[in-house]
Amino acid sequence: MRKLAAFLVAAFLLFSAAPVSAAVRAVSNAPQPAGKSSVTVLMYHKISDDPADANNAFCISSKTFEEDIRFLKENGYTFCFASEVDDVLSGKRPRGNYVAVTFDDGYESDFYFAKPVLERYGAKATFFVIGSKIGMEDHIAKEHLSALSRLDVVEIGSHSYGLHNMPVAELKQSFDSKNPKPIADDFLKSANILEKIIGKKVAVLSYPNGIYNTDTDRALRNAGFTATFTSDEKRPVYPGVPHGRINRWKGAALKNLLAK
Repeated sequence: MRKLAAFLVAAFLLFSAAPVSAAVRAVSNAPQPAGKSSVTVLMYHKISDDPADANNAFCISSKTFEEDIRFLKENGYTFCFASEVDDVLSGKRPRGNYVAVTFDDGYESDFYFAKPVLERYGAKATFFVIGSKIGMEDHIAKEHLSALSRLDVVEIGSHSYGLHNMPVAELKQSFDSKNPKPIADDFLKSANILEKIIGKKVAVLSYPNGIYNTDTDRALRNAGFTATFTSDEKRPVYPGVPHGRINRWKGAALKNLLAK
């Protein structure tokens, strides 16, 4: 299947006449469907109670994470996977106030801290994992990733294979080039690795550092990815385009972030 996907990417790039645009961070002008459900997409990274992580703005405590999930549950949010966001926006799910909880990078804390809370509250979450960092220090081990993926409330997605390891300036240059194929190949490589570990199809992704462009996004969708996500908090959540996410950092209460 992945060989076919790679062929489709190459075919798309060969026949597409559209030039590659600069990395897109602007708000989409696409109309929001009227009378549909709302979706909030949250972006978490690491959960830790280690004092060594105290100065990491994007690392929250296990207590804070459980408080977040409890708050969402008690305030009437319906949890959905990243792969379900477009269906919610298109009216294919029961109407409601939905939230998609996502994690970037693939830390061991996904298994030790996020997993028990998600199980306890029956809350869905999607974990975007960096393929090249599986089993490395502080990142999730293969056996833990496999166990995590077996939960009904967990979905696994790609956060690239090696793109995330590139300096930001170099990464932007790659996306601004006229050849998006290496980027598509990187995500397909990551998906292949993840699928071998979890035994399930990987069809959602989040862009490293939130950087992307419209032509590469289109190529990745043609290769089989059904939903893509950026880290741009200002980008609305619309069907069929990269979705913006609210970055869950420790400097604010969740209810204040949701009120923005």
